[in-house]
Amino acid sequence: PDQNDVIQARKAYELQSDNLYKSDLGWLKGIGWSPMESLDVAKVKKAGEILSESNYRQHPSTFKFSSLSDSMNMVLAKSNAHTMDKHAYIKAWEADKTKIHVLPDTPEIILAKQNQIACSDKLYRLGLEESKKKGHSLRADAISIKAAKKSRDIASDYKYKTAYRKQLGHHVG
Repeated sequence: PDQNDVIQARKAYELQSDNLYKSDLGWLKGIGWSPMESLDVAKVKKAGEILSESNYRQHPSTFKFSSLSDSMNMVLAKSNAHTMDKHAYIKAWEADKTKIHVLPDTPEIILAKQNQIACSDKLYRLGLEESKKKGHSLRADAISIKAAKKSRDIASDYKYKTAYRKQLGHHVG
């Protein structure tokens, strides 16, 4: 029985033998192995954790986050907020308006005051009322009154004659 072909045949027979296979699995009877701890189940669980939407999409308030106050983007954001602060801008402008002092005898100020007097409707009417109080009278035979009346008559006569010539063709028929 020590021949090589006999030994080889015995090993092949043992491999094909159901009894040897079952005796090899006999020690597993009663152990109670659960597939829940198998490698494939562990891989599926880990993949489920990775692909879980509820774990992936968490509300930002659940994260612990603190920003450095001296970081570049925070310093830039603070300076931009200070630049764009309309309340501070208006406050500074109002303060500047009350602190500016202009000398009253500069040529621009004198010119502005004279223009104000010349353009003022109130001062114009006041001057008219004062001239009425003086009691000046325009005589009907004053040269300026006569010239105004004559130019009015000339203009009226000219308009009459042009209108007459225009209507002249309509009188025929």
